[in-house]
Amino acid sequence: MPQVFSPGEGETRPLDPTAVVYTTAQKVADLLDIGPQEAVVASYNSDNNGVYVTGADYRNIGFSSGDVILVYSDADPMGFEKEIGAPTTSINGVKLPFASGTVTASDYQTADNTYIQNQASFSNGRTRGVTKSKVEGIILRMQDHIDNRTHNAWRPYLVQAEYINFDTYKPYRRRYYTDYVGTAPLLFRNVQQILRLELWQGDDYREIAAAEVRLQIPETVQGVTGSIVLSPGNGTAATLTIGTGTNQWRSAFDKTTTAQNLADLINKEDRVSKTSVEFSPAFKLEGDAVNNVGVHNEFLASANSDYGTGTLKITSMRDTKGGETCSIVSTIPGVGISQTGSASTTFSSLNGTTITVTSTGTTDGSVTSFSTIVGGSGYTAANNVTTSGGTGSGLTVNTTVNSGSVESIVIDSPGTDYANGDVITINGGTATFTVSAVSSNGFVDAGVVIDSSGDVFSYTGKTATTFTGCTAVLGSLSAITGTLTQHKLIIDLHGGSSSGDKGRLRDWWMDSEMGIIYFNNSYPFFEWNAIKTSYIYGERYVDKAIEDICTKMVAIDLLLSDDRSVLIPEGTQNVDISSKIQLYKMDIEKTFPRYIEVVAFE
Repeated sequence: MPQVFSPGEGETRPLDPTAVVYTTAQKVADLLDIGPQEAVVASYNSDNNGVYVTGADYRNIGFSSGDVILVYSDADPMGFEKEIGAPTTSINGVKLPFASGTVTASDYQTADNTYIQNQASFSNGRTRGVTKSKVEGIILRMQDHIDNRTHNAWRPYLVQAEYINFDTYKPYRRRYYTDYVGTAPLLFRNVQQILRLELWQGDDYREIAAAEVRLQIPETVQGVTGSIVLSPGNGTAATLTIGTGTNQWRSAFDKTTTAQNLADLINKEDRVSKTSVEFSPAFKLEGDAVNNVGVHNEFLASANSDYGTGTLKITSMRDTKGGETCSIVSTIPGVGISQTGSASTTFSSLNGTTITVTSTGTTDGSVTSFSTIVGGSGYTAANNVTTSGGTGSGLTVNTTVNSGSVESIVIDSPGTDYANGDVITINGGTATFTVSAVSSNGFVDAGVVIDSSGDVFSYTGKTATTFTGCTAVLGSLSAITGTLTQHKLIIDLHGGSSSGDKGRLRDWWMDSEMGIIYFNNSYPFFEWNAIKTSYIYGERYVDKAIEDICTKMVAIDLLLSDDRSVLIPEGTQNVDISSKIQLYKMDIEKTFPRYIEVVAFE
C-alpha cells in the first residue's frame, strides 16, 4: 500500500512553499535591534575573487551563500561589502568566494590586518541557539498563518483543480449590455495567471487556456525502460527517465501508480521527495542568478483524476498559445501520446551541429493575426462574413460594427494560401485589414526530435530543410537516421489557435482583480461542475503592513522561546520583554482586520 495518497490533482498551496517572501531574517533582527556578527581575522592572503577564514570562525560565525560580508584592512580602512557564494574548503582555510566582481587582492593580505565581518545578524553558526534557518522556518509558518487568516496571499499560490459552475445567459448570444455568454467566478481573486481552463463537453475536457499533451501509460509496465523528453520551446531539453532515483520516475507496479509517479516528478512533489529535473543546457529563472529552471517551473502535470486511470495530462505554464512552442518525444514502448500536433520528416545528412532533412514543415497560409483595420461604411454586425483580395481564399470573419463602420473583427475561418502583407476586403462595404501573420505547420522553431531508432536531439533553430544548433539528448548525432518525429503541445481554441485567443472579443477573458472568467466564443455545454481550472493567485506586491505583521509575529515567537533572555537582556529602564510582546500583538490585531476577506456563497 502506498504511504502517500493522491486524488490525482495537487492540493492548493504556495507555488514555492520554501520561499521566504513576507519578511526576512534580517528585518526581524532589525526590529529586535540585534546587530551583525563580530569581525574575524582573515586566515590567509585574499584572492581577487574571495577571502579566507579559519574553520573555527566559519563554524562559530556561520557563513552561507547569499550572506553579505564587510572586508577591511589597514590598506583599506573603509573596506567594501560583497555578497558571497557557497563557501569551499582549502588548505588556506574556508574560502568565501564573491558572488560577482573582483577586488585588488594586494590590499587585503594578512600583513595588512584584514578583517571579515558577516553583516547578517542571524547566521547558521554552530554555536548559536537562534540560527538563520530557525528564523526562516518561523517565517514560513507565519506566512501560512497570514494566508489562512486573510483568505488571500501576497505570494504566488497554486490552485491545481477547482471545479466551478457555468453561469449562463440564455440564449447563448451576446446582447447590448453583455459581450459574453456566461461567467465563472473563482474561489480566489487577484489571479496572476490561468494555467488551465477545461470545459466539460460531455465526453471529454476541452482545454482553452494552455497547450497540452496527454500520455497514456501501457497496461503492463514491469520491465519497461526509457525516457520522456520535454522542451519548453527554447531549444533546451529535460529528460524524465524511468528509475528509482529522486530525479526519476518508477514503473514497478501498475499503470495508475506509474502515471502518478511521473506526475510527481514533473511537479517536484515534496511529499515523495522528488527533486528538480533541470533543462540542458541550463538556464536561470528571471531575476534569480542562482537557481536553474526545472521542469516544474515550465510544466504542470495531473495523473489519473477524472481523465481516466493511467492517463497523464501535461500542460505548459506559458500563457495560452505561448505553450504551443513546447515539444515532447518518448522512447518508451507502448506510451501513447495524444492531444498534440505532430510532424515528421526524413533525415538526409549531418554537418557538425546542422541536420539536413527533406522538410521541416510547410506554410499553409491560414491567417493567424491581422492589423490596420480600415472601418469603411455600410455594414451591419454579422458572423461568417466572406472576404476578398489577397493571395489566398476561404477567409471569413465576425464583425463588430458601429454606425455602419467595422470597429473590430474576429477570424471565423482562417482560410488558406494567404501571405503576410495581404490586404483583405470585408465583403459588403469598403472595410479592409492587413494580414500580419500566417500559420506554419510542421516542427516548432526550437525543440526536441526523435528518430526511428530512439535517438533524441534538441535544436535551437530551423530553416526549410535543416535543424540548426543540434545537440544529442539521448544517443549521438552521428547515429541519427531514418524518420524524424516530433509531438507539439496544442490548445483547443475556437477554430484552432490560428483564429482563437484570449481576448475581450475572442474565446474568453477575465477580470483578474475579482477572479471572474468571462466566456465568449468558447464555453461549456453544461452548467453544473462544467469547468475545471488551475490558476495562480496572490497579490504581486507585498504590502508593507503585511511585512510588518509577519515581522512582528516572528519576533513574538522568538521572544517567547527565549527563556534565558539570550537575545535581548531585560533592562531596568527600557520596556520589558513581556510588555514588548503585548505591544506587538496589539499592533498586529489593529492591522489584520483590514486584510481579512470573506467569501459568501449564494
